[in-house]
Amino acid sequence: MDASAQHDLHNAFRRSSGGFDLVLGPVLMALIGLWIDSAADTRPLFMLVLFAFGAIGAVLKVYYEYQRGMDAAQDELEAIRAETARLKAQAAEMGTSDFTRLIDSEEVVIDPDAEEAQA
Repeated sequence: MDASAQHDLHNAFRRSSGGFDLVLGPVLMALIGLWIDSAADTRPLFMLVLFAFGAIGAVLKVYYEYQRGMDAAQDELEAIRAETARLKAQAAEMGTSDFTRLIDSEEVVIDPDAEEAQA
């Protein structure tokens, strides 16, 4: 398996973990609560309380992971927009009005210092 396939597989497992979190957290907490209830003879007090904690915790974990992912995507989008604006400005300086043609022809200078070094 090549590195790209491994990376895709890892991302798929990471994305699917939210479903496991939503199910396993509350179930495990309820089982622990059931065990405590049987030991303390308080059925179903601890089972319900720990189930509620597990469910709330699982929902919050999935929510904050989603928010973190959306923030990262927003940062990446802003970086792409900044790079696009920089390339458009560079195209205007070069007198090229067709931004796509400029990029396709690889006339774009990514690093101004590299251009000076080549000259």
